[in-house]
Amino acid sequence: MSLASFIGLRYLRAKKANAFLSLITFLSVAGVALGVSTLIVTLSVMDGFEGALKGRLALGDFHILVNRSAEEVDPYFTFESQQVSRLYSLSSDILSVNPVLTTEAILRSDKKVAGISFRGINESHAQSLVNTLVEAREGGRALTKSGVWLGQELAINLNILPGDKVQIISPIETEGPFESVPKVRVFQVDGIFESGLPEKDLHTIYGSIEAVREFLGKPNQVNRIEISVRDYTRSENSGNLIREELGTQFLTKDWNQLNAHLFASLKLERITMFVILTMIILVASFNIVTSLRMTVIEKRKEIAILQAMGASSRQIGNIFLYQGLVIGNVGAFIGLILGLAVVGLLAFYPVVQLPDIFFDRTLPVKISPFFILGVALTAVIIVVVAAFFPARAAAKVPPLEGIRNI
Repeated sequence: MSLASFIGLRYLRAKKANAFLSLITFLSVAGVALGVSTLIVTLSVMDGFEGALKGRLALGDFHILVNRSAEEVDPYFTFESQQVSRLYSLSSDILSVNPVLTTEAILRSDKKVAGISFRGINESHAQSLVNTLVEAREGGRALTKSGVWLGQELAINLNILPGDKVQIISPIETEGPFESVPKVRVFQVDGIFESGLPEKDLHTIYGSIEAVREFLGKPNQVNRIEISVRDYTRSENSGNLIREELGTQFLTKDWNQLNAHLFASLKLERITMFVILTMIILVASFNIVTSLRMTVIEKRKEIAILQAMGASSRQIGNIFLYQGLVIGNVGAFIGLILGLAVVGLLAFYPVVQLPDIFFDRTLPVKISPFFILGVALTAVIIVVVAAFFPARAAAKVPPLEGIRNI
């Protein structure tokens, strides 16, 4: 043990004789511990929410989306089976390639209406979505040419059951006997699905691609290609291969690009919360500055004696710097234990119940070693920087000033 650390620990223990200094030291340790624990809990909950959201988004129909380029006038195009096979051959990570014809439309049931996204899908695509059906009409779970699948939230809002008839009104007009009129067609509800994404369930319905082509008057055409991969976290690699294969006539976006605004918002929110909650540690560091500064004043005689015995200014400063380091490490350690205990409690027990608008009813948490290490290092660095100023003041105390008062 060095001279600075030995004397620094003795000065910390000597504070027990001074109740006021002991109180300030206790508040300093408590402030650091509170800041560290709060940061760990907050970042773990935010990381858990982000992980839960990504997991929900990964349950969607696709991870890579292909549309016509904005430079192309007509958004509709043909996509033959040979082109589908070429995309499959690009990477073993590609799980499915589904041509889709989609349009915005209005769904009417009795006197209730809702804006929807009407998506025409092929038979293989429909088979992959069968497991999401929560209700189906009698006679099977297949998607017929005259039938549609509705999202659960939409079905509840419009009070629709499997077997009911609904009208779909297209904004694309057709020529009537007197003037242009909207296209209207009656479909039967074959089933009701639940995707896990309430927003999607509220605005999406599925129909056979043949029915949607007939409805829009777009034979053999689609306006998007939806591609799913085995590992959505590596969708960027497959997206680059598909982008090179299809060329500039098509706009290819992978899973990260499709949700770029959402992920950027989550990242900005996490950084903001980190900065705000770090202020707790900064406030605690002010207490440390006060405590060490008062210790320097109290120990002027001891400092003068040490200097007379040959202690250098650097050694004197390191005594008080070491005290600040001990306070920071103790506070960070207590905060780390407390924060992990709270996170573990939230992970295994439904302490907090969330409203129905959230995907999960309990707080999702995720313990990230990277965040925990970052929080602990941040706390220690702030405390050491705060302790530097009293330590520098102690190193500059003139030896004669302390000896004069002996």
